[in-house]
Amino acid sequence: MRYLVLPLLVLAAGHAAAQSVTRASLLVLLVLGACQPRAGRLLLVDFSLSEPVTLEQTAAPWRAAGYDVEYRRFYPHLTRADLARYGTVILLGGAEPEYPSDALTVGDLAILTEWVTHQAGGVVVFGYGSGGLDRWVINRWLGFLGTGIAIESQPLQDTVRGPTAVPQPRSALDNAGFAPFAAGISHGLRVRHARQALARAPATVFVRQTGGVAAARARVPVIAASRGRHGLVVVASRQTLAAGDDAGAGAFLETLARWTRRPAEWAGIATASEPALLAVRGAPRPVAADPPPGAPPTRAVVVSLPLRRPQGPPPEPRSMPTWISRQGMRVLWTDVPPRPSRVDSVLGFADGAALNALATEVPLEALAESLPPMTRGGLRSPWQAFAERMQTTSFRWFPAIRFDDLPVELAVSQVRRRFRTAADMEPVTVADEVDRHGELAALPCGLDSLFWRGALRPALRALARLGGARGDVITGIALDLQPAADRYAVMGFCEADWREGLAGLELDSLERSRLAALPPVARYDTLLQRGLLDGYYGALEAAVSARAATLRAELRRLHPDLRFAVRADRAPLDWFSLGIMRGFSTPDVPLYLWTAEREVSALLRSYGDRGIMAVSAVRVVPRGTTSADWQRLRPLVFTEHDGFWLPAAGADTVGRLIRRFVK
Repeated sequence: MRYLVLPLLVLAAGHAAAQSVTRASLLVLLVLGACQPRAGRLLLVDFSLSEPVTLEQTAAPWRAAGYDVEYRRFYPHLTRADLARYGTVILLGGAEPEYPSDALTVGDLAILTEWVTHQAGGVVVFGYGSGGLDRWVINRWLGFLGTGIAIESQPLQDTVRGPTAVPQPRSALDNAGFAPFAAGISHGLRVRHARQALARAPATVFVRQTGGVAAARARVPVIAASRGRHGLVVVASRQTLAAGDDAGAGAFLETLARWTRRPAEWAGIATASEPALLAVRGAPRPVAADPPPGAPPTRAVVVSLPLRRPQGPPPEPRSMPTWISRQGMRVLWTDVPPRPSRVDSVLGFADGAALNALATEVPLEALAESLPPMTRGGLRSPWQAFAERMQTTSFRWFPAIRFDDLPVELAVSQVRRRFRTAADMEPVTVADEVDRHGELAALPCGLDSLFWRGALRPALRALARLGGARGDVITGIALDLQPAADRYAVMGFCEADWREGLAGLELDSLERSRLAALPPVARYDTLLQRGLLDGYYGALEAAVSARAATLRAELRRLHPDLRFAVRADRAPLDWFSLGIMRGFSTPDVPLYLWTAEREVSALLRSYGDRGIMAVSAVRVVPRGTTSADWQRLRPLVFTEHDGFWLPAAGADTVGRLIRRFVK
């Protein structure tokens, strides 16, 4: 129906004939009106359960092409109702089996097959992710349809520049431009016909094979398409689909999106042929055999992208320290050992670069509550000497610790000091987190009270006390969340989490007791099918936030002016990290976020909506950055962000370059 064309040629051939044509025209227009909304609707499915704000860049080109983009975050699977509602679906692959995420099921494959083979026709865009499971499964499905497309196993690397893609001038996708554009990390695609390739990698790409041997993959396809019986299949990486912040990538993706709405232009692509059997046994991880449901759960929330939000800059904190409002954050993050020669070198670089803050990773052994500021035997701690040295400088000091360094095995005496017997001194292990499969993960249970009392709280208290009697030498404390960021996203099913999460759901006592009795292996899927995942993760975030707020109040009693900073290259968006940030920030004492994310206005506004008041600094890598590069960075550093941070010290010449940049 979506391909019908109505030539409204009403000639002056008599009143009766005109009435007949008019009635026929109205009938066809009504039919087209019923079909058109489906053709203009797009469903975005992300097996990583990403926050909506992080997918706005992916949705933008499709929105510009006229699609109404909808995202159902906490039910990332396809249903029969979706076939009737949407004309196009974008599937963003997950991280399984390397990291826990949701993944394709047999039911999803059944719906996808109908999507491109039923008479109405539809468009399937698959954006594979870092995980090998979805790539493996979709390769079998592509072969089953006979598309002639297959995704290679190794990511492409480039000897000259970052990953790029080059539009094909004689492909089925016309008017897509000629200039290479940033495409993010991609895998090579094997295609049956050259015209299936819509964009190729440059001549300088290669892959690392087994044993580290490099193999050239010059001009290998990175975006390809195939016609199904009645629909269209497009394959690219999810990073390529999200590369719209690059002007060239944005123009190409918008052209691609408009092309998917014009079936007459697909004729240049060969129709799928030579189908193979579809077998999913032997996958890197078992593929769920769930049948396709009729409709998503009634409580599954659907949002439109981009999100509707107030115009203008994100909300500002009520107060900002003068060293930030006047100069901006200029932070050096270092793991400098407290040796005099090394300290002199780092401080010299920071002074030469006109930086105003120093964040130093402190080893865990220096953070035992019984030690600072003196070690056993009355010897001076090296970190006490470092604190005294910092008193002679004008730098703001942020002692820091990595989340991954926090202990998961504790002495009972750290938690219950009243016991004195030898048996009570045996170590106690913090409970492990449990992922969506019910399997233990190498990560502490996010709401285990023993972890908070015996590991996180003592470590942060020790950081706040490193200044000794002169507490004002410390401006704040920093927590490197990057090793944990996003790893909690589809975790949260250990016993402590499960109790807290169920308590935060609006359930009657009978339903809550039934859910409480579920084994870990069934918890995620049960919440998914009932549409309760959204509320569950929200309850976990709120519980972490409450504990972090209590800890923040305790730390500020030790140090009334203490500030809090978080480092994470990728913006933290999992329930544990969000809870930590929410608990450590207030409108009067905003959190300092040191990240590699370049565009943060929408992110900070999203944080503000959930009670996180943050100011950000963007990561700048000093090595290889020229004077012209620094000048181009100025709007990003001092307009989009409130400063910058460096992951390591550089040479004196680099320091002088930075000084000229920030002057």
